[in-house]
Amino acid sequence: MQVSKEGIEAIKSANELAAVVAERGIEVTKKGKVYVARCPFHEEKTASFTITPGKGLFHCFGCKKAGDVIGFVTHHDKIGFPDAVKKLAARAGLDVDKLMEHRPRQVVITGPVVDSETAAKTTPEPPAVNTAAILGQVVEHYHRTFCERADAQDYMRKRGFVDADILKAFKVGYADGSLLKRIGKGEVKDALLSLGVITDEGRELMGGCVVVPIPDPVTGQWTTMYGRGMRTPRHCYLTGSLRGVLNYQAARASSEVILAESILDALSFHQAGVFTAIPLYGTNGFTPDHMDLLTRERIKRVILALDGDAAGRKATAALKEKLTAAGIDVCVMPYPPNVKDPNELLVSCNGNASDVFRKCLDEAEPRPAPTSAAPVAKAEATDSDGRVSLSRDDRAYTARVLPVMPGRLRATVRADKGALFHVDTIDLYASRSRAEFAKRAAKALGADVEHVEADLLALLLEAEKLTEQKSEPAIGEARPAPITESERAEALSLLKRPDLLDQIARDVDALGYVGEETNKRLLYLVAVSRKLADPLSAIVLSQSGAGKSGITEVIERLTPPEDAVLITRLTPQSLYYVEPGFLDQKLVIIEERYGSMEADYSIRVLQSRKKLIAAAPIKDPQTGNMKTKTFTVEARAAFIEATTAGNVNHENATRCFELSMDESAEQTRRIHERQRLAKTEAGLRMREEAEAIKRRHWNAQRLLEPLPVIIPYADRLTFPSAWMRTRRDHARFLNLIEVSAFLHQHQRERRFGAVVASVADYAVAYGLAASILADTLSDLRRALRDAYAAIQALAAERGGIVSRREIREALALPDGTVRHWLAELVELEYLRTETGGQGKAARYALTEKGPQKDLVLGLLTPDELRRLIP
Repeated sequence: MQVSKEGIEAIKSANELAAVVAERGIEVTKKGKVYVARCPFHEEKTASFTITPGKGLFHCFGCKKAGDVIGFVTHHDKIGFPDAVKKLAARAGLDVDKLMEHRPRQVVITGPVVDSETAAKTTPEPPAVNTAAILGQVVEHYHRTFCERADAQDYMRKRGFVDADILKAFKVGYADGSLLKRIGKGEVKDALLSLGVITDEGRELMGGCVVVPIPDPVTGQWTTMYGRGMRTPRHCYLTGSLRGVLNYQAARASSEVILAESILDALSFHQAGVFTAIPLYGTNGFTPDHMDLLTRERIKRVILALDGDAAGRKATAALKEKLTAAGIDVCVMPYPPNVKDPNELLVSCNGNASDVFRKCLDEAEPRPAPTSAAPVAKAEATDSDGRVSLSRDDRAYTARVLPVMPGRLRATVRADKGALFHVDTIDLYASRSRAEFAKRAAKALGADVEHVEADLLALLLEAEKLTEQKSEPAIGEARPAPITESERAEALSLLKRPDLLDQIARDVDALGYVGEETNKRLLYLVAVSRKLADPLSAIVLSQSGAGKSGITEVIERLTPPEDAVLITRLTPQSLYYVEPGFLDQKLVIIEERYGSMEADYSIRVLQSRKKLIAAAPIKDPQTGNMKTKTFTVEARAAFIEATTAGNVNHENATRCFELSMDESAEQTRRIHERQRLAKTEAGLRMREEAEAIKRRHWNAQRLLEPLPVIIPYADRLTFPSAWMRTRRDHARFLNLIEVSAFLHQHQRERRFGAVVASVADYAVAYGLAASILADTLSDLRRALRDAYAAIQALAAERGGIVSRREIREALALPDGTVRHWLAELVELEYLRTETGGQGKAARYALTEKGPQKDLVLGLLTPDELRRLIP
């Protein structure tokens, strides 16, 4: 009798190697995608013991020991393989007997007795097809198809699922009938038939359905799939008994879970920001796998969120009785009037799902108050060296919080009662780990187990506070401070102002940047667009000293620090190796474009495809051999760059708004006045008010919900089509309407969970983009066009011919700038050189044809659009 291969895999999957190592008092530190520690098998000063979480393997570069979690326990605990398996199974709460397989040493056949190995050689069997791997291929194919099908995505959006990350996390797919063409060959087809993915008639069982795969809660492998018909309201599962639990991880992370009647109901909670929902498979779909999960993970409380119809109420009563008998506290979530299930509640929320769902959960039957038998402990002191002290009655605890690992809160806890004590390293987040400690500590101290468990929960809360204070945010991240009710009210008041963009411009003025009315509004919208699926980008062009750095700095100050990334230089490969999420939904400000020119290509790809993929050779730490590894960076980021260059690479320019700065004398006078004002008493008051302005904008942007935007009048709009580059300009113009509606979401109509853009949003885009678009499509940017007008006036005064010195004096610009501009005007044939060379002064005359003054764009005015809309 021995543990089956599947049992071994189940044990390894349920025991995270890094956690097992840390529980033995070994300090583990995260380094990139691996963990490192000092090797426990030999003495060393520098950490050479590496843990690769994705593979579940360890390797020491010093003593060369390597293996998986079972191998580590056998080496470290100095026990045999069977004992290591039993120890790890007990740690994970697995029943070893269920993981065993019977293999008789002899088999009886006609003739003499032979052993099983000989029998196997006598009657060879064809190798079994790995059905789990094939089901994994099906899941990937369906998910890939979903990502390519707009109708499937639209169906989910209509059901309220607007967060693509949730659909990606649960591998939501779509069955379009192409499965057999892609992967259904030979033995694979037979396996698909046996699994029930393909019917006897050769059709896909779930054809025309949105598909959600369901994993096994022990091994994590896919076990079955659920299909929901898009055009017909049908529900289907693969043949055989219902197995697996979707989102089983919630039971490991929390002592309280929500049970919903269907998979889409459970996903509705996730869309609303509640991540502990686990689906049943209909009113009679509470399976043994569900009960095993709840009891194995020692769930203390279940909130039932089944449908509010008669069948749902009947199932709720029966399930409540069953769970209560198992020692689990149960309550029922109520629904608002005329709402019968979570998905219907999600669709009816109009973008306010988080508050609505949490309110319904808060109105569930109240939690039982703690009894006197299990008093809640209180922390007396939190030390500065990473230790938490806690006392209750005659018990005292000291916990040293270890380096934080994702999803875990490890601590070495010592419990004292007089001269008695117990010490162990545990995961405070794991109910099983706390329970085991409570049993041992209660036995050692002569205390009640329930008392110790309650003490550990209080210790957990204090340890969380300590880690929040101590842990440093990752590079490019900042931790937002909680928003108070007064700050929330103030931020909402700003977002509801009918003159919101004008107020934004006034706030930019108050922070010290005057003028540039169009640019400051447009750049603020570019910054806000980071929250959308297709963010905007902008390049600010001007001479040195014109104020481009000043305006980008103010926009950065008005953006929440956790959402802003300031970069002074990018190397060619730097964006390919950033941490996951580092740039996603961030505003990336590149202070001077000269520092990012080497990364032009990667910036362009991110702006267009929102994804970078690099293949690079690396050394395998296990084998020492070189292999090719693919690095993928996904990021929806808004970019703002500044440059003194006269023009920008065409490939970059077509992906951005090109903003020219006001270089007029009038703007210079405004800047001088503000600089003088800053040194007065009024300037001191303005600097004091700047902090309040910043925080108000940070909170306002944090309150913007990640909602999609629809433009109901988009099919009535016009746009110039004579230039090929307007294919991208048109999309950017629509995105500008979209971000205006998104910013004004607290003032706009909502439909099917999306913000509806109004004509006012078109007016914003028209007012901001029309002049910028004209500058972009013109062959002269604004500063050069203004210079040409000045040269034209000067030439009229001087008889048609002017020297470079006269032009330089009239424009009051450095000679280098004047030379560059004159060369560009000559190249465009708006000026011609009359004399020059061989020591003679260069003189310039106007050609017969000058640049077009008023570029006709063909955009509808807002009034014309209003007349077109019924």
